[in-house]
Amino acid sequence: MKKIISGLAVCTMFASAVFAQDISAEKGKQIFEAKGCAVCHKKDMDTIGPSIAAIARGYLGKEKEMISYLRGQGQPIVDPMRASVMNPQLVKIRTLFDPDMQALATYIISINDRPQ
Repeated sequence: MKKIISGLAVCTMFASAVFAQDISAEKGKQIFEAKGCAVCHKKDMDTIGPSIAAIARGYLGKEKEMISYLRGQGQPIVDPMRASVMNPQLVKIRTLFDPDMQALATYIISINDRPQ
């Protein structure tokens, strides 16, 4: 009985974490669109900026580095030669509150796992 209860508790915690990440990513998507990021970043196609898929691959496991870059405090990992085009946009997003910045990074990094 204890094993069953322990197993259910672990499953519930895992499901809660996945659900929380989904909510965070959805909030990140809303921020991405509201701040105009979608104008230059398409899911699977480079346009003015690199694709979201390329950014997600480049920053996979490097969420802190992404947030640092978005805050204007770090260097870009993906396509640094075109990074200067992003500077006006960084002014718009660098002041996001920590939960919103985290949600934005979660959305971008998880884009390869999400249907559009």
